[in-house]
Amino acid sequence: MSVDADATARPTYDTESKALMTRSFSRRLPVFANVPLRTMMGLCVMLVAAALVSSTQGGGHAGILAVPVFVAWLPGVLLADKYVHKYPQRYVTYLLAAHAKAAVISVVVLGVVGFFATHAASLSGLWQAFALGIIVDALLSVPSRGDRAAAIPGRSGDAVAVGSPEASKEHERVAVDTAGILGHLPVNLDPGQAAFLKAHLPPSSGGAAHVLSVGRGEAPTASGESPATGLVISAERFNDIRRLNQFLLACGDRLPMGGYLTGRYVSHDTLKKELKERYPSWLSWPVGLAHFLWGRAFPKVPGLNRLYFLLTNGKNRVFSKVEIWGRLSYCGMRILAEAPAGRETFLLAQRVALPVSNRRPSYYPIVALEKVGLDGELLRTHKLRSMFPFSEFLQKQIFEDQGLAATGKFANEYRLTEYGAFVRKYWLDELPQIFDWIRGDVKLVGMRATSRHYLSLYPKELYDLYIQTKPGLIPPIFDESTPGFAGIVAVELTYLKRYWESPFRTDARYLLQTFSDIFLRGVRSK
Repeated sequence: MSVDADATARPTYDTESKALMTRSFSRRLPVFANVPLRTMMGLCVMLVAAALVSSTQGGGHAGILAVPVFVAWLPGVLLADKYVHKYPQRYVTYLLAAHAKAAVISVVVLGVVGFFATHAASLSGLWQAFALGIIVDALLSVPSRGDRAAAIPGRSGDAVAVGSPEASKEHERVAVDTAGILGHLPVNLDPGQAAFLKAHLPPSSGGAAHVLSVGRGEAPTASGESPATGLVISAERFNDIRRLNQFLLACGDRLPMGGYLTGRYVSHDTLKKELKERYPSWLSWPVGLAHFLWGRAFPKVPGLNRLYFLLTNGKNRVFSKVEIWGRLSYCGMRILAEAPAGRETFLLAQRVALPVSNRRPSYYPIVALEKVGLDGELLRTHKLRSMFPFSEFLQKQIFEDQGLAATGKFANEYRLTEYGAFVRKYWLDELPQIFDWIRGDVKLVGMRATSRHYLSLYPKELYDLYIQTKPGLIPPIFDESTPGFAGIVAVELTYLKRYWESPFRTDARYLLQTFSDIFLRGVRSK
């Protein structure tokens, strides 16, 4: 984006942001903070407005007006979170934005209702009652009281420590006797898998050496007399385990921190290759499409997934490498090695952290990703899937293994699906965030809500400004043309400083520039 002439300059960090901190936006809360109470007050206002208008029109129309007014009022409240005041900064601005968006939604519904109105007087009264209710409701919400600023995460500490998820912190590991493990491998273990373990198990001696082999997708159980397990072997392919996450979590429970898990799976890349080799070119495409719909789409669409598992019992599920790795990471495992073995792939993982808790993995076509918002609070932003399921849990490992690319994004990004690049090029994946904007979780322009791990990479100056500013739907950077992470920091830091100086003018300027770049200059994401 070309808003800033110095966008690619190396960022400099001085005391300017500290000066901005002292000019923090005022923090206010509604006089009536109870959300159900505010909602009931708003409903009463709308019904009273309908009664007043009906009385001025000669009576007899109260019911005719009250019902459609309520029908129009309700979807605006539900979709826009009209009475849920989420952000104490810039109270009046966010309040009016929520009421305005709710009003627009209600106007659309009211227009549909009015289309079927047959009585001219009722139609006129309907709009009068609605307009009166909307205005009075907004005025009743304006009175506010001061809010004492709460402690904001990261203001007095290191952003890296704040940005790292608790679930991903490494824990103290115990000794694992890999030499003893290799001496106790099951005699019926696939020779190729045994050779794989001998090649990739890190050498160590002393400690847990028990080997546990689990078949048929059975969850490994422990008893008080069970020896310390150093290695769990899944004798069944991951593709055939009905409740794979539960199985992996149970395996982790049997392992000490530092213990190992090995298994095997058939990747969807292998299956696609087999289909192309098995069928002629004119038939491979429709067969591949059917395979995609049945093996990958059905299990991930609510409702259809029940039919899929009813008919297959979870056998021969289609997994990408990314999903397998992501599921393991979600369960506290770090992948150490992989190796092809015919059509299958052997895998070795080590338990390095506690399982991720209180988070819903991205699995369905519309995903809700956990991001950091205003005041460091976690929020969920919605996107159209462009990555494989469970991709978000691999972010830390990808950064540690491969670092960042020249664009400032993660290098060698392999988490994108086959259609992911197209979806991102035209920002189709961002469309569901319009819902987040309507609900008030993000504003129209601003830095995109960022994951905890990526946010931890930012310098503290930018971090402090970020968590005191509401994230945005349209970011100051969207075409990935900025050279390097330092360039990203420079552009975003410039935006945040300008926003704190002049919020409305800054957002309007960036919005117009974005419109110009996309529709006049033809800029597209990469």
